[in-house]
Amino acid sequence: MRKQCIYLFFLLFFASHAQAQYVQLKENKGEFGAFAGQASYNGDLAPNLQFITLNYGAYYKKQFNDYVGFRLNYELVPLGAIDSLTSSTMNSYVHGRSLFFKTTYQEISLMAELYFLKFINGNKNLRFSPYLGFGAGYMSALKDTSNYPAGNPSKAPKVITVPLNLGFKYNLAGSFNFFGEFTYRFTSSDLVDHFGDNNIYSKGGIDYQASTSGRDQFFSAKLGLSYNLQRIYGPDPSPKPKKDNLLTKGSNSGKKAINKRLFGFFKRK
Repeated sequence: MRKQCIYLFFLLFFASHAQAQYVQLKENKGEFGAFAGQASYNGDLAPNLQFITLNYGAYYKKQFNDYVGFRLNYELVPLGAIDSLTSSTMNSYVHGRSLFFKTTYQEISLMAELYFLKFINGNKNLRFSPYLGFGAGYMSALKDTSNYPAGNPSKAPKVITVPLNLGFKYNLAGSFNFFGEFTYRFTSSDLVDHFGDNNIYSKGGIDYQASTSGRDQFFSAKLGLSYNLQRIYGPDPSPKPKKDNLLTKGSNSGKKAINKRLFGFFKRK
């Protein structure tokens, strides 16, 4: 019984050692991904309502080790809000102001991404990890519409963003992954909606002001697919054995093969 336990112990030890070696053979070098989701603006216009818009984009990530990588993101984010959709009974001031904007922004950002767990494609025990991301971005408008000031819409500003990203990733098969992300962006401007806290908009003898909420912000939630770029380490393939050439003079391997065959003939019974 004692010998069986010892054999079992060594068997489990070498099996776990072989599995650890197999894990170390794969290294995540980078990743491509594409995603789509919804964005929601939070600013001075229609502060009691949420305006949901479709956003989408792609990224490339350089992985430095099992837990840290850097992402270069490109994303299209349409944002908008309409004061007049606010109920007059809920907020007659905002309803009477009747400002609106609709802007399609493009954002380029660089983010650090930190895995909470070790993530390796193809390994059932290491195929899932939540992650945290943060960085900085630059946002500019592609399309822009606004009615402030009346008859002369102001241009959407160029904005510096600070995105905070929380996500999860799950390896589907091979190098393909499914992921979801929630991103909150702080911006450097209070004019994303064209209406700053210090602006005054006169209409019908009434001077309308913003909500004094500070700089504008927005939130997005996305789902996507990614593909990992892997480097696989392993033993070099064993060289193919050389064929003996019996006709080559001076070949030691050829002479040994001939002698073996001749003497082997006489040893036969």
